[in-house]
Amino acid sequence: MNNNKNKEQNYFELNEHNTLQVAVFSILIISISIAFFFLLLPAAQYMFEGYLLGIVTYDGSDVHYLIDTGSAQKPTNMYLSWAVDIYRGTPQEARYWFNPLLSLSIPSLIFGLFFSFIISALLPQNLGYIRQKIERETAGLLDEICLKLYGFHSEEERNVLRNQIMNADLRDLHDYERDWRMSLEDLRVLNKAIKWLNGNYIHKIININSGIKVYLRFYFTERYSNNIIGAVYMGAASLIIIIGLRGLKFIPANEPSLVLFALGLEFTLLIVYAFTLMYSRTESDDQHLVNAQINGNHSDISDIGNSREVEKLLKAFVRTTPKKD
Repeated sequence: MNNNKNKEQNYFELNEHNTLQVAVFSILIISISIAFFFLLLPAAQYMFEGYLLGIVTYDGSDVHYLIDTGSAQKPTNMYLSWAVDIYRGTPQEARYWFNPLLSLSIPSLIFGLFFSFIISALLPQNLGYIRQKIERETAGLLDEICLKLYGFHSEEERNVLRNQIMNADLRDLHDYERDWRMSLEDLRVLNKAIKWLNGNYIHKIININSGIKVYLRFYFTERYSNNIIGAVYMGAASLIIIIGLRGLKFIPANEPSLVLFALGLEFTLLIVYAFTLMYSRTESDDQHLVNAQINGNHSDISDIGNSREVEKLLKAFVRTTPKKD
């Protein structure tokens, strides 16, 4: 009983993130996103000047809104307003106004989230926000198996089971698939995750996917898949509205930053949705779990039926046995 209590406390501790983990993860996202934004600025300038034969002005000076010098002037800014003249010296020469903060914010944020996710998984548990989630899902899976095998779980049984799965080969995993009523792919993911958690730092870096997959497969894709699909539809709706406004001339043709923002947003949401599909369970895995549950229920029913038959036979034997005086 004490072991179960300790296990529950440990499991709840893995569910609760400390302030330091959240702070480190937030700082990583902000700092990496800002760093990528400043890396994308010269890349955008190089694209305009190198591929579009353009000249970029962002020194704070006032520039005419159009190539025509009779148009009104507009101030330039390093982060908010670039005057981009493309195809200079050709009949297609034109001036566009580019907002780097609006256009590059989504790509910078997605890079920041991606690398923060990776770094947080590699940090020690007391600092790593994602690392604790990986350990939580691994511990939860081991507890589920312990309950199937023993009817209870404790720290000792979980450690034995952890070593058993970690040292299992493919033949052992096939045996566990049948005995534990789990899909082979789930067991493989758990096997690699335990090896990843027990490996050295170099092993963790090289096989980072083995650690992250257990969290994405068993928690993230199951809990947030509908939210992500909804976000994809909302991003598509926003893109349609912005493109429609552009078609109605409410968004000037020479200010494409809002359109680029909408395209970047929808692209990012589709990438996240693609990762959700890649790491989610397949239909065969789900069907395997359903069949295992059905077989387990039939097995329990048949065991109950057999015990009742035995009880009837014993009662019949007692009634037919002559009593001794």
